[in-house]
Amino acid sequence: MFLQIVGQNQRFRFISGIYYRSVETIHRYFRIVSKTVLKLYKHLVKDLGDTVPAEIMNNRRFYLYFKVWEQYQYFFYIN
Repeated sequence: MFLQIVGQNQRFRFISGIYYRSVETIHRYFRIVSKTVLKLYKHLVKDLGDTVPAEIMNNRRFYLYFKVWEQYQYFFYIN
């Protein structure tokens, strides 16, 4: 439920219809899981810093994102 709400931007009402639970129950469990994720975020989320793996950096599919990032760096760090 939590991953559907966060990852797919589904509403509580829609999720309640899928799992046959009330909106209140969906909301209660969403809050429990989100509080737990916030408490454990240092263990669940790893900061990669500014490093980018070579298979992503050399892939033409992602070039647009790096192009925007280069413009951002130029505007904020050089000026």
